[in-house]
Amino acid sequence: MRFVSALIVVLLGLFYVAWPAWSAYQLKVALESGDVAGVERGIDFPSVRQSLRPAATAAIEQNLKEATKGTPGSDLLIEKMSKETLPKLVETSLDTILTPQAIIRMHAEGKSLRELIKSVKTGGPDLMGQVGGLVRDLFSKKTAPATPPASPPLETAAPIVPESRRLGLGNVKSAGFDGPLSVFLGLARDPAAAGPDLTATMSFTGTGWRVTGLVPKT
Repeated sequence: MRFVSALIVVLLGLFYVAWPAWSAYQLKVALESGDVAGVERGIDFPSVRQSLRPAATAAIEQNLKEATKGTPGSDLLIEKMSKETLPKLVETSLDTILTPQAIIRMHAEGKSLRELIKSVKTGGPDLMGQVGGLVRDLFSKKTAPATPPASPPLETAAPIVPESRRLGLGNVKSAGFDGPLSVFLGLARDPAAAGPDLTATMSFTGTGWRVTGLVPKT
């Protein structure tokens, strides 16, 4: 009986601790070496997209408020955009952010997800340019602001992560269960930080453990 109990404990430890820890380590190596295929294996992008939608919506709403500050009828504009345009901007931003190349570049450049969401370029006019166009449409302005040059696409080759930005145990600030087949890690980019600035959820997907959720600290 003791042997069976001990075996169960060992198996549970392997399943809930060793396996997800090994999967997280493999993802870390993929991120730091620019291994696109490894990042794709380690992240369930459709699930992560769903988890990031509230943060992306809040960040872009804030950008819209800043872009329309002082504009006559700005409240009407925000209301109109929230119904008609904001969901499209959120989806466009998530399309840009949630690629293996973009995640690798974000990590290599030391950016947070929140920073990436707020500064995202869509390959054409940036967010403020899009807002400017909507302001003109709503209030019939004829002059158009200059369109800033498009930033390089995020799908270009990502640099290798400098050693100073590589993640270690010191970046893990909290851990626990998030369900019968899910665990979470609270991560901080700065090892000296008191608490996490990002919560990553890993779930067992049937064939292995993958990242299924990313929630930036508000």
